[in-house]
Amino acid sequence: MEQAIRDKIEALLEVKKFFEAFEMIDEILKKNEDEKDDIVEILEESGENFIDEEDNESSEKIFKKEILIEPVNGYYNLGLVYLNMNRNDDAISNFKKSIDYGNNSADVSKFIGMAYMNDEDYDNAIIHLNKSISIEENFDNNHYLGLAYLGKDDYDNAIKFLKRACDIKENYETLHYLGLAYLGKEDYNNAINFFTKSVERNKDFADAYYYRGLAYYATEKEKEATKDYEKACKINEEYLDMPYGG
Repeated sequence: MEQAIRDKIEALLEVKKFFEAFEMIDEILKKNEDEKDDIVEILEESGENFIDEEDNESSEKIFKKEILIEPVNGYYNLGLVYLNMNRNDDAISNFKKSIDYGNNSADVSKFIGMAYMNDEDYDNAIIHLNKSISIEENFDNNHYLGLAYLGKDDYDNAIKFLKRACDIKENYETLHYLGLAYLGKEDYNNAINFFTKSVERNKDFADAYYYRGLAYYATEKEKEATKDYEKACKINEEYLDMPYGG
């Protein structure tokens, strides 16, 4: 594709003249189907730019156009937009359509699992996150699978997969969720250990201080509990309404 034509399409999309840009794209593809890859690249770059700008409505329009040209990527990208908008049913529907067109990536199954998690449908989340891991194991799918089990109060499986995630990459949030899983099992020493690791990696993470305070309180270490509760409240005033012993 000539650079001048590419620049013109990109400029039209940037100022949200979608009708004109899409008409131009249609004319180009009528004359030369070989331009498809370049068109898809332009649409994806533009859609991602609008996502970065938190303009989901514009990215939605662009990816709906991409679907007509390259369905597998278009449905996937539109699913990401809807996931970002918390329109979870729409996200799941589009991700599944992408799979129907041949997308067998670990990511598409992971994002379906995340959408189900947003709706607190942990059973379906677990199915799709397990599928993601069977395709390619990584930090994200282990982390979210651990969270799905935590949502079901299945603490042993939560610990199993959150630890797998930590084996790949230690993350203060993952360590915190491990603390929550052990807290759920009333294994307060391990809970304190992981909450401590979490705050060591992020000293401004109020959640870990608050829940470590609960673990200290349960082990009758009220001095440490009070200190953590006060620290959590200093970082996040919402904890003022959540007494550490309540």
